[in-house]
Amino acid sequence: MADSGNVEKSVNNIIAFDLNFSQACLKAALIDSFLSASVLVGLFYYLNRYTKRRYFSFWTIAWLFHAFWLGLCLGFPETPEHPALVLFKQWCVGASAVFLIWGSAWFLKWRTKPSRLPLFLAFMFVWSYLGAYHFDRIEMEMPVFGLVGVAGLLTAWCFFRFRAEQPFPGAGLLACGFALWSIYIAAYPFVQRSD
Repeated sequence: MADSGNVEKSVNNIIAFDLNFSQACLKAALIDSFLSASVLVGLFYYLNRYTKRRYFSFWTIAWLFHAFWLGLCLGFPETPEHPALVLFKQWCVGASAVFLIWGSAWFLKWRTKPSRLPLFLAFMFVWSYLGAYHFDRIEMEMPVFGLVGVAGLLTAWCFFRFRAEQPFPGAGLLACGFALWSIYIAAYPFVQRSD
């Protein structure tokens, strides 16, 4: 019996890796995410001006919406939020997904009708409205962040395919980065709810 007590004490004294972060660390990570998204806006804007490829303009707008969402999260920390603010934040996330998908479609030379883009954006606004006023937060966020995850994976696939055709190592890095980011962003509603 004495041995089990010693084992229990030694197990409790083991220092292990945990995922408990202070509020200050989370705010710093949010600021870092905002700055990273801003760098991507600048990068895709530069690539759009340099290459004159339309998909870069869609990706620039996508990252502008993502940066705007992060800015709203920084400006209005997790307090009881007004439904209009929740609606606008979720619409920014949804619009980011729409423009990521549209840029990827142009990159893959999938021509779509121009009228579908505003319809898709309007659908995301209606979904965000219904989510903000009629659904639980997790019910609203799961489909929107899932769509962003799928859009990011599609973008990663675009860069992976480009890397297979051209010897640009940066395309491979972007493919890996987008793939990892997509997994994180799709899981965001669940991560946000955990302590």
